[in-house]
Amino acid sequence: MIYFEPLADDLRRLEKEDKFKICIGLETLRLELRKRWQTGFKLAFYPVVNKEELSLSLLSNELMQLQAGYGLTHNAQITLVVDELDLSFPSGITQRMPGNGFKNLCCRGRHTGINIIGLSQRMHLVDNVFRANCNAFYLYRHAEPADIDVGCKILGREYRQTFKDLNNFCYIYKEGAKIFVKK
Repeated sequence: MIYFEPLADDLRRLEKEDKFKICIGLETLRLELRKRWQTGFKLAFYPVVNKEELSLSLLSNELMQLQAGYGLTHNAQITLVVDELDLSFPSGITQRMPGNGFKNLCCRGRHTGINIIGLSQRMHLVDNVFRANCNAFYLYRHAEPADIDVGCKILGREYRQTFKDLNNFCYIYKEGAKIFVKK
């Protein structure tokens, strides 16, 4: 597992409680990946400040290369957790940066055994390529109309009021046609 944490606010908890190795910068992450590849790993990656988009793109390309041969020569899978997704894969990035590695990973990562979990409080600020390739969603309460609109596009308009009325720590889970409301 690799946890992409651009704000560093969760790094110490990941290190102490969850036993992640903290990697600051892409080169450090590369070294740790290569060193731990055969034994499994939990790495928390803190990218260079103001280079989050580029860092996620480069990391995604690296993971696609490392996972080449998935299903033929190996069956090892990787989970990439991207926190603050609106910072590292913001809306419109696929037009500005068509060769973005994370875009490629969102569209084709499943063919290489790479699972992605994306976290963002502001759904409408995340590029649609990510949302369009998700197979499951946890949607928490939002106050901003733009985020509510995106949530209703995901759930269906009939869930608008249910979505708006969620209490703190409650959510709506959607996977395919299955929808579950946790009140």
